[in-house]
Amino acid sequence: FEPADFWKGILARGYFYISVRYMDLFTCCEEPGVDNAAIDPWLEETLRQWHADFPPTDEEKYRNQVIHDQYQNNKNPFIDHPEWVDLICDF
Repeated sequence: FEPADFWKGILARGYFYISVRYMDLFTCCEEPGVDNAAIDPWLEETLRQWHADFPPTDEEKYRNQVIHDQYQNNKNPFIDHPEWVDLICDF
């Protein structure tokens, strides 16, 4: 399965957010590609490529702001600062 291009960057940034936000807290879901909140290297490589190829759109940035303002009072930092992905060597 490979998602449509529209979703690739969005999914990648979602995975990155969950990996960082729930590191050492997320204790379920040992599935192909993930081990708890950690992303397996083969999947991380693909997600990094999708993140680079499909940067945050204005729509994604708007949705991130609405989630912050109306629901969670926090944001996915990789939407506002996509360059931060390159500062993390292992999700």
